[in-house]
Amino acid sequence: MENQRETLPESPGQADKKETSNFMKFLNSSFGRFLLIGFITILLLAPLIRVMVLIQERKNRAEEIKTEIRTEWGNNFKYSGIVLRVPVKTGKETRYLFYFPETETNDLNVQVNTKKRGIYHFPVFQCKVSSESLFTPLFSNPNLDLNHVQIGLLAHPETRISDIGKILVDGKALDIEEETFSTPRNAKLFYATAPFTIDKSTTQIKVDLNYSVNGSGKIILQGHAKKNRFNMKSNWENPSFSGSSLPDPDSFKANHGFTSSWNMINMTQNAKNGVFEPGHYGTVNQASVDFLENVDHYQLNERTVKYAILVILLTFTVFYLIELIGKMLIHPIHYLMIGLSLILFYAILLSFSEQFGFAKSYLVASLAILTLLCWYAYSVLGSLKFALTVLVAISLLYCFLYVLVNLETYALIVGCIGLFIVLAAIMSFTRRLKM
Repeated sequence: MENQRETLPESPGQADKKETSNFMKFLNSSFGRFLLIGFITILLLAPLIRVMVLIQERKNRAEEIKTEIRTEWGNNFKYSGIVLRVPVKTGKETRYLFYFPETETNDLNVQVNTKKRGIYHFPVFQCKVSSESLFTPLFSNPNLDLNHVQIGLLAHPETRISDIGKILVDGKALDIEEETFSTPRNAKLFYATAPFTIDKSTTQIKVDLNYSVNGSGKIILQGHAKKNRFNMKSNWENPSFSGSSLPDPDSFKANHGFTSSWNMINMTQNAKNGVFEPGHYGTVNQASVDFLENVDHYQLNERTVKYAILVILLTFTVFYLIELIGKMLIHPIHYLMIGLSLILFYAILLSFSEQFGFAKSYLVASLAILTLLCWYAYSVLGSLKFALTVLVAISLLYCFLYVLVNLETYALIVGCIGLFIVLAAIMSFTRRLKM
């Protein structure tokens, strides 16, 4: 008679060990590692979001400083032009008739400097204007008070005129007084002569004026005269032109700055008879020159961090492929440390770019993280070949990212081409994998 062995029930400890063993087998499987990498990527969203918030906070602080500097130094400079103002007696009320020039030529010399406050800096400009105007008024209204005529510069209240000379009226120098008055549209500053007398038979008045304006942002030119010419010279190397009138193609030259000219014609302007509101007739051409930095380092930081998840996933993919090829396992903590070092890259980039600019800071941050990851990969994987593979792969990734964030018009197409190449490479490495 054969001895029968009784099957003893498993103890709780043995069952727990078996369940743990099955769970570890699942984690060590290809699909389990894939899920693990996804879970770690989700965990990394918390510090990544904090970096994004930090970039926005620093950007908002820079905007506050920019607003303070612009308030103190000067805002946009909108050229309004020189006008001839004549009182008109209409009963008890006195109104003003405004005559605009027949022709006007303005030479603008714009010197751009940088205002600094702490670690923040912002471009501001000083514009020196030399204006020559020719008036051809027709004093046919019998109610005109030609004993209190004034000639002066119209300006918006925000215009920060730092220096203004005497107005030359037909070669005679006249002192300037400042006055503020309201119009149906808005308030105006009027830097004008004291009232003087003019003969009714006068048909031409030549006016010359030199003055300086402190400002920042834009210079907006409008052709208020019937025929206008603006000549601009500046040391700013990256001007941005907009508006309904662009510089004459033959006039634009760029050499340690730029020079350009505009010719504007306003055939609807009532240069002879004048208007009761100091504005223009019809639609006039407008030219705008922007003296702001096209892309600041905060915008570049924002563009860079938008690709953070892609960089993390591609870096994890490199290590995952090394696991498959080298038949080894990388601990989840190692993946977490790699992810945190990749996020640290963006914090280093932000802090250094505030001091040294984006390009230099990107080089410093990428070299620091690449060195750290190469050393860590060699320590974890125990293979110089795999460590160099990580170094080359992530170096190419950072180079591609730098090109991508500095592109504007072609960023989408370059990004799609780059992702296609990366996906093709990953598919090539994984095409022989089997369950």
